[in-house]
Amino acid sequence: MHYLGMWALEVPGYVTWSLDLVLVSIGLGIFFSSAALAIALGHKENWGTLAAALMLTLAIVSHHFTAMGAVQIVPDPTQTSHTLSLSPGFLALAIAGVALSVLGMSLIGVLADRRLASRTSQFEEIINQLSVARQQVERSQRELQEQKLRLDTAINHMGEGLCMFDAEKRLVVCNARYAEMYRLPPELLRAGTPHREIIQHRIATGILKGEAAQQLVSTINALPVNATASRIDEFADGRLICVTRQPMAGGGWVATHLDVTEQRRSEARIIHMAQHDALTDLPNRVRLRVRMEHALAIIREGGSGLAVLMLDLDRFKEVNDTLGHPTGDKLLQAVAARLLECIRDTALIARLGGDEFAVIDYVTNPVVEATALAEKISHALCEPFDLGDHRVTIGTSIGIAIAPRDGTSPDEILKSADLALYSAKSGGRGAFRFFEPELDQLMRARRNLERDMRDALAKGEFELHYQPIVNVASGEPSGFEALLRWHHPQRGLVMPADFIPLAEETGLIVPLGEWVLKAACAEAAKWPTDLRIAVNLSPAQFRSKELVSIIVAALANSGIAPQRLELEVTETVTMHDSEAVFAALDQLHKLGVRIALDDFGTGYSSLSLLQRFPFDKIKIDRSFVNALSDAKEESRLIARAVVRFAVNLGRTTTAEGVETEEQLEILHAEACTEMQGYYLGRPMTGASVLSMVRPQAQPARRRKSARSMAH
Repeated sequence: MHYLGMWALEVPGYVTWSLDLVLVSIGLGIFFSSAALAIALGHKENWGTLAAALMLTLAIVSHHFTAMGAVQIVPDPTQTSHTLSLSPGFLALAIAGVALSVLGMSLIGVLADRRLASRTSQFEEIINQLSVARQQVERSQRELQEQKLRLDTAINHMGEGLCMFDAEKRLVVCNARYAEMYRLPPELLRAGTPHREIIQHRIATGILKGEAAQQLVSTINALPVNATASRIDEFADGRLICVTRQPMAGGGWVATHLDVTEQRRSEARIIHMAQHDALTDLPNRVRLRVRMEHALAIIREGGSGLAVLMLDLDRFKEVNDTLGHPTGDKLLQAVAARLLECIRDTALIARLGGDEFAVIDYVTNPVVEATALAEKISHALCEPFDLGDHRVTIGTSIGIAIAPRDGTSPDEILKSADLALYSAKSGGRGAFRFFEPELDQLMRARRNLERDMRDALAKGEFELHYQPIVNVASGEPSGFEALLRWHHPQRGLVMPADFIPLAEETGLIVPLGEWVLKAACAEAAKWPTDLRIAVNLSPAQFRSKELVSIIVAALANSGIAPQRLELEVTETVTMHDSEAVFAALDQLHKLGVRIALDDFGTGYSSLSLLQRFPFDKIKIDRSFVNALSDAKEESRLIARAVVRFAVNLGRTTTAEGVETEEQLEILHAEACTEMQGYYLGRPMTGASVLSMVRPQAQPARRRKSARSMAH
């Protein structure tokens, strides 16, 4: 603007320019105006506006005055001016007005720019907010997509079928398990499919048939939408589906469909296993009690009687021990099969454990029908059993109780039958007995005796008596046999025959036998060292793994030599777990303990036993000694043959039960080594033995003849 105005200037002369100042004026104008623009855009405050106006003023002034300094007018009188001449005052005012206008317009421009910048800032803020909102929407959409994916993954990996229907009974959503469970085609899986079409498809494809389909359709039609329900659908292929339906807020429902087929089968198997024997698959004691309670309830309402037969197999333990447990298991299975052939449909057979069974059946004539059933079972079980590699023959003992005569509860009836079984076993194998009230009294007496026997061991009521064993050649005792006696506070003297069998049956014989060993060895320690002590061992003691250590401890505590202890065992000891028995005997024999075979001649395995184990002594049973003086010649010949055979084996031979002089003379003639019996000496207390054998006693007293010792 400045240079255009200068170009329009007409003066009487020539105008010349200083190029340096022209360039400086242009540079100053550009510099200060750019600074003004930068300040105006960068600082919106009041001071920024003032600084921008000042810089713009400097731009105009510095440019104008510098440019004016760059012009030089050379007067030329020959040149004349034709333009309008203005007075200097007017010109100054005009220039000032123009300058002020420029400043005003600059100020207006700055204010307008500031307002525009404010609007721009607001617009940018709105855009930023819209951008943030758009990002939030996009993030929400992604989250919804992820949640939908997770939801789809979750419901499609459920083990249960899931479906959701709206208030109009139209499908909203379902998972893959639901479609697979009911074999639904894709066209039925779309949202909006009516529930009725799905049910009709299940019926048409044969998944539901007959009454199950009709019942389901009627249930669906009658069930309100907002109802809660649970049911079990049985499929035509045998599957069981548990359907649980829950209403939703706003109408409709959601249902889960769970295949419970294997669960129900497992539950049925568990219930069966809990109520049946694993080996024979017969009902067990639990199932028997349930059946008996049901039967007794029927009887109380006027039904007939109930017969309860308790069975115990004869000789089963021998089969189990000699042929092994697998053979024993086969035998039990075969017994169960035969028992099932003996009963009617109304009867029940249960295995109570081991070789014990029970049979219950309704009876109208108790004695006749129960007897017939017992005889039928006895006959069936007496027949040989072919078990593959073995053919065995057993029998059974049976106890019979009749309800309600012998009891009104399962416990009472089973107890009565068990007492009758105990009576049958006591009377011999292969028998059956009915319950009698006297049996209960006998059992109570037996329990009382068992209780008293346990107390007696703790209170020291047992004591040992000692019967002499006389050497036939010298007539002097070679040792003594320890015999157990029980001084009961009320009963008085109780003989071994009355309590030893009960002790063996209850297992009390093990601690009792340990006490006998320790007491006998301790008493023998007081005798001269040439006298032996003989102690009987029960088969039950050999079933204890501590037997050898107990004997060793008794010897060590008493201080007697092992050769002075003589253990008497019967053949029945080796019939059960014979390998363990022979191992224990061999271990004791190597320690120096003498082993005597008791009751020789009464068992079937005497010869095989003598071959398997080198016994130190053979004790001839008293039954053969008594037969030596029998009136029957055959009995005497058999007895002599047994004695002669035992003597010829070359071992020490002791004859038991010598009660007459005739028996003594015959045994002496047959070269029997030792004798024992009332004729030679009765059992005596330890104090009596000690007074007879003590070293300070007269020699003549120790050399008593066999006849004098009898008195």
